[in-house]
Amino acid sequence: MKNIFKLFILSAVISFTSCDDFLDRTPLDEVSEATFYSTPSDLQAAVSGFYNDLPGWSALSIGYNILPDMYSDMGTAQEPSNRLSGLSYEVPTSASASVWSWDEVREANWYLAHVDQATGDETLINQYIGEGYFFRAYYYFELLQRYGDLPIFREYFDNTDEDYVYAARDPRNEVVEFMIADLDTAIAKLQSFPDISSTPRISREVAQLFKARVALYEGTWEKYHAGTDFGVTGADGSEFLQIAAEAAEDVMNSGVFSLYSDYKTLFNQMSYSGNSEVMLWRDYNSIELSIANVLQQQWPNRCGYTKFAIDSYLCTDGDPISVSDLYQGNTNLSTIEVNRDPRLAALIMVPGDLEEIKADGSEVYWDYPDFTSTNTGLTGFESEKYRNVQYDANYGDFTEDTPRIIFRYAEALLIFAEAKAELGTISQSDLDKSVNLLRDRVGMPHITLGSITTDPDWPNYGYSLSAILYEIRRERSVELMAEGFRDDDLYRWRAHSLFDGDQPRGAYLEDGIVNTTLDVANASIDDEGFLLPFASTGIYNFDESKAYLLPLPLDELSLNPNLTQNPGWAD
Repeated sequence: MKNIFKLFILSAVISFTSCDDFLDRTPLDEVSEATFYSTPSDLQAAVSGFYNDLPGWSALSIGYNILPDMYSDMGTAQEPSNRLSGLSYEVPTSASASVWSWDEVREANWYLAHVDQATGDETLINQYIGEGYFFRAYYYFELLQRYGDLPIFREYFDNTDEDYVYAARDPRNEVVEFMIADLDTAIAKLQSFPDISSTPRISREVAQLFKARVALYEGTWEKYHAGTDFGVTGADGSEFLQIAAEAAEDVMNSGVFSLYSDYKTLFNQMSYSGNSEVMLWRDYNSIELSIANVLQQQWPNRCGYTKFAIDSYLCTDGDPISVSDLYQGNTNLSTIEVNRDPRLAALIMVPGDLEEIKADGSEVYWDYPDFTSTNTGLTGFESEKYRNVQYDANYGDFTEDTPRIIFRYAEALLIFAEAKAELGTISQSDLDKSVNLLRDRVGMPHITLGSITTDPDWPNYGYSLSAILYEIRRERSVELMAEGFRDDDLYRWRAHSLFDGDQPRGAYLEDGIVNTTLDVANASIDDEGFLLPFASTGIYNFDESKAYLLPLPLDELSLNPNLTQNPGWAD
């Protein structure tokens, strides 16, 4: 049993218990709602607890922050990705907080079942109702990404409601339709970028962007998994791709958000209040809220980028490194950023980069990677993205208050371009109002239809793409590097051929990192001299017959005979 205090403002007076299956749960209606959910303030207090489930940084008790995307082909942490490398292909015995958990959906349904009790300012009531529908869709999306088909629970129920307790899984496309309906309800009720509290809240535009994200995910999943055990019979994804393009364009046409002027400094700010691009973020204030993170204190945070990630960045002439005369090579950290897309310089540390400004104003410059005992298995490509080098007198060190971006406007531009390209309807004007704006921000040449340079090293996804799709996928990877999208992109694109049988590589060993804390004599390198962070243990061994979805726990299958196991996991 576990106590859930998600509705944090109410936690002093309200608590409820739950187990990991519906058959042994205390009904939430035992909580007295007679005097609660009656005002807009009550709704705000209740729905605010769901914000704790949005992405954030690790707390001080963890001691370091693994950056997003560091268990993918673009980054590594101290150990290989269990899922990509096939190191942990086991069916769980029982459900838990992280395995086939419906706690959050159940809480959202409980909340939505009571919102009609509130009276008062209708605009505020609608705002908080809209947030509830947003979060139910958000929780369903997390489950969809892990498990695919899901039972649709439209309302709160207790352990006596056998139709729900023993529900079968609904097809994933119907689940997504349910999510989009929730998001449409949210969009209709939410305010545009509401200024109703001291902390950022879900806006109409955030819900539109999330709708676009969900639809793009399902549309590309259906397209690239068609004909496999993971596909949707008779579906090609085009319906959802059209929804994605339209929802992203709604954000673009709203006029509420625009790109921030400087890509490099976008990710190390202390506040995003008033930022033109950041649509939703998570604030940290260790002193006021006793919520802190150690992102700035623990660089390189036991993680680093791969050679594949670094090689993805174009040269400043707009050509890939495989053909550009401007390319300076990748064997020297001191020159690897020269003549490259400026977003690479915003991503990685190279000799001479500012590392710290001390209390007395003196400056410390980075000279080589850290391979000390707590940073083993890394690549030599340390992150500059998210670094804040300023001394913070409040902490006598680096700050503990770096906010985490959750939604930003650039994603809408990328979704719009990708969806239109997947539909085969993209035009030059579409590019000019989406990804070419991202190029403009960093001074890179535009993508021009009919004039895209062929890259002999375009990624091998296991299938061919049009030139524009190759480049839009590149643009997405570069723009959103280390922001938490990469694994889901690999899965929805059915891209196992891109990495399976290979392994992550790091920086070139012999130049630029030889004076590091790395044990050079015992370092593992490939036949070209690039670091192999995990040697033979890091080889990707992805089982495409089952690993695109996670297995359901055995006890849930036993308790509910109407549930079925995901493909490949019943053997």
